[in-house]
Amino acid sequence: MKQFEHTIALDAMGGENAPDKVIEGLKLFLDQDRNIFFLLHGKEEAIQKSISKFHIPKENYKIIHCAEEIKDKDSVRDAIRTGKETSMWKAIDSVKNLESDLIISSGNTGALLVISKLIIKMMDGIDKPAIAGLWPNLKKTSVVLDLGANIEFNEKNYLDFSKIAAELYRVIFDEANPSVGLLNVGSEEIKGHETLKNAFAQLSEAKNNFIFKGYVEGNQIKDGNVDVIVTDGFSGNIALKTAEGTANYITTEIKNIFSNSFFGKICYLFSFPIFKKIKNTLDPRKYNGGIFLGLNAPVIKSHGGADALAFYYSIKLSAKILRGKLISRIQENFRDQNG
Repeated sequence: MKQFEHTIALDAMGGENAPDKVIEGLKLFLDQDRNIFFLLHGKEEAIQKSISKFHIPKENYKIIHCAEEIKDKDSVRDAIRTGKETSMWKAIDSVKNLESDLIISSGNTGALLVISKLIIKMMDGIDKPAIAGLWPNLKKTSVVLDLGANIEFNEKNYLDFSKIAAELYRVIFDEANPSVGLLNVGSEEIKGHETLKNAFAQLSEAKNNFIFKGYVEGNQIKDGNVDVIVTDGFSGNIALKTAEGTANYITTEIKNIFSNSFFGKICYLFSFPIFKKIKNTLDPRKYNGGIFLGLNAPVIKSHGGADALAFYYSIKLSAKILRGKLISRIQENFRDQNG
């Protein structure tokens, strides 16, 4: 029997167009990489139907039948009440029971975060989980967090998330000494609320395992001069939704301008290779996968509306996180700090 590097649990019923998008995304991954095993949690009949459609190699998966599923519209309370027979719960439980190393779900974000925290627990020394995401910029890609897990933030959260996000950046981009900045309304030290200014002072004086760059303004994230941007979940979620909305507005307007006249259509034909390159670079599917940091095991949240290609990228990201031993590196970092 083949030995696999890692096992990943997939919540096959989470999000739109499941399980087809999950299984097709898995197919895209296995076409390139057969060294990871997958536990597919969900309704067996529906999963088998998708598998027969996309021809998944038998040796790379096992189906774990789950009679129930958590809906996107369910409250966290209802999701917990539905509980232990759902595909999401069982997938998370498989990580706790050491049957898998990581879970990916496109399901209900609040339920995934709360149930993961309930079952997998927080790492020693870390108070709260954070949602980190990949953010394209003019030079490469940044890691931005928190994107919505925590509304209330204190100085320790800023310090903790700076450390764990720096480790994430090292693992994903193989960067020995990443830079970290705090999102603020200005670059001057006197700007910002007291909690943020206190965190700035502590990071400026601390012996960090990263380069602290100070404050970063919202319009500077795109510049790519800072690898990791740390903010509270309220500001981070607004920044994310604003960026997504702005990008969508620009692409829609460009499409309308070129399609509103015959001359515009001719211009578009000549410009097509350029726009294709821009679209490929900024394709949000390539950055799919919010990473819940601070838990004892990795949890990846794929966008609920993600298609198969986007789900493939979340699997690819997950494989990189596992192979880079992210969790043990974060734990070692905090042991050194507390030891």
